[in-house]
Amino acid sequence: MAGDRHFPVLLDMSGWDCVVVGGGRVAGDRAVRLADAGARVRVIAPRLGDTAADAVAAGRVRHEPRQYRDGDLEGCRLAVVATDDADVNAAAAREAQRRGVLCNAAADARAGDVIVPAVVRRGDLTVAISTGGASPTVTAVVRRRIEGTFGPEWEDMLAIFARLRDDLRVRHPDPADRAARVQAVLESDVAQMLVRGRTEDAERRARSLMELGD
Repeated sequence: MAGDRHFPVLLDMSGWDCVVVGGGRVAGDRAVRLADAGARVRVIAPRLGDTAADAVAAGRVRHEPRQYRDGDLEGCRLAVVATDDADVNAAAAREAQRRGVLCNAAADARAGDVIVPAVVRRGDLTVAISTGGASPTVTAVVRRRIEGTFGPEWEDMLAIFARLRDDLRVRHPDPADRAARVQAVLESDVAQMLVRGRTEDAERRARSLMELGD
């Protein structure tokens, strides 16, 4: 299967030098996401769409107002190729391959070696969705379904688990026992308490289910 050659990972991109070739909607979105991840982002494009322009105006990314040229990817660790010119995209992807630079080719996933998934974030919970470039529509539909299943309350749920993690390890040293306690919380009414804004009650309920005491 084609998908078997992909290895999903989450990268700490703090301080990475990244280049985005293109200034349209997709390029702007990915430039912002890279900046959000702590990368140093340079956008190379004659013109910018609203998203990229806003990021430049805010000082979040740098802009070089010109066409891509060979050599632009020297020293970078990840390149995003997202112009509306197939020849430019192909040339930038070839340079990335030649230099050993990770490359996300927005228009043709097969031309690069990095696929940028759709993401649903709820605090420390991150769910990534990708069809390997087969169907952006399917990706969008699955994302909406996941957003409906994992609502904003999951950010508070993960925060509770984080606060109780050390106590849980001390009280239940056996991993299988800990997993059972967490499962009990997930199957309880804790999530509904969080939906109603009853955060303190939810945490007390979680502690009880985990047998952690008051």
